Amino acid sequence: MSDQDPLSHVKRDAEALLILGAFLVVLAVIVLVATVFQAPGHARVVNGGAGLALLLIGGGMAGWSRILRRRFSK
Repeated sequence: MSDQDPLSHVKRDAEALLILGAFLVVLAVIVLVATVFQAPGHARVVNGGAGLALLLIGGGMAGWSRILRRRFSK
């Protein structure tokens, strides 16, 4: 495969999405665990929301990476 092959770009993008998605999921888990040990209040709600948003975005990126790999692995 050459660098001009569109499939090589899709594979590269899928790998990048997987790495970034995994990073965001790990970061979200850290934020959510820290939220549990925080004093009740507005900060807990904001941090919980931020953790859930990071988790959804990271999971979506990893899921999209998986879809791209399946679609273009043929």
